[in-house]
Amino acid sequence: DAGPSRRQAASLLGGPLAGALAGVLAEARAAQALTPEELERAELFRRTSPSVLTISDATQEAGGAAAAAGRRAGLLGSGFAWDQNHVVTTARMMNGITRPRVTILEPGPGGEERRTTLNGALVGVDPVSDVAVLWVDGDMKPLRRGSAQSLQVGQDVYALGNPFGFEHSFSKGVVSGLSRTLVGAGGRPISGVIQTDASINPGNSGGPLLDSTGAVVGVNNAILSTSGTFAGVGLAVPIEAVERSVTSVIVKGHVRGPSMGVVLAQDALSQTLGIDGVLVRQVDRGSPAEAAGLRPMRGGRLGDIIVGIDAKPVDSIQTFFEALDGKLPGEEVVVSVRRAGVDANSDALDALDIKVELGSRIL
Repeated sequence: DAGPSRRQAASLLGGPLAGALAGVLAEARAAQALTPEELERAELFRRTSPSVLTISDATQEAGGAAAAAGRRAGLLGSGFAWDQNHVVTTARMMNGITRPRVTILEPGPGGEERRTTLNGALVGVDPVSDVAVLWVDGDMKPLRRGSAQSLQVGQDVYALGNPFGFEHSFSKGVVSGLSRTLVGAGGRPISGVIQTDASINPGNSGGPLLDSTGAVVGVNNAILSTSGTFAGVGLAVPIEAVERSVTSVIVKGHVRGPSMGVVLAQDALSQTLGIDGVLVRQVDRGSPAEAAGLRPMRGGRLGDIIVGIDAKPVDSIQTFFEALDGKLPGEEVVVSVRRAGVDANSDALDALDIKVELGSRIL
């Protein structure tokens, strides 16, 4: 017997076997199908990932050992296209870097990625907002910018970057908190910071935090972890603060911030003395503080104790800078102080409100 004929085989397939086969195929198709939400996320990644860049150090990439170890040997982190020629990343990532390189990954033929590596030049940094701007001679696709002010706790956000050197890694999370504070590269606090549980790891720093439309709402900056790896708390600088800094850096090469012209005593000294506020240790000559009459420590006498700026309480160096956040050079502020009286034997302090016109300094 030569086996079933073609007609007999067709008959078999038309019976129970055909039904079983159809069921298997249907299950396979269902397993491969994406939900509408998954399709939206995949499209968001496809649309935004070409604008997210790898930043590396050309000096580390040079040489056989580093080259043999692959691109990750010289990897610093992430950045994204601000416009056709400018890249935004974090200031702390650029410390000591003289030969930055920017790698762009774009979809190529056959589903493969097309890699373009360009030399970058540092335009400037804002250590207060922890922002750096690079210039690249290329034609990049900028990301659309959104608003962090409209974010709500529980809202979906997406982190895109190169954690541990794995390029174009995409993670989903939610806004876990708002108005957090982060210490920037310059040691001053950054206020209004976004907290998220979207995975942010070494290498993600400088990459964008996106909302569900693909707009940038923040720049991924740091993680809170004792091990150095992600533990569910990531922080991003809000896009409004980043935009102010980037605009100034591109136009002027630097950022000018408000200055009062005072040197403050460390919080530990204020706490030791039982002072509720920040103690003015020194007043710079020719500064706005000197013109307004603020008094420093002198001859064993306490300097002025700043307890508020424009009705915002000040009880530490951090809250002092937070009260100045968003102020502009030339703006007048009311500084509330407690001042030691004429009688050196008296502990009584006079309450004064002093108007100070803020000066400016390069940050």
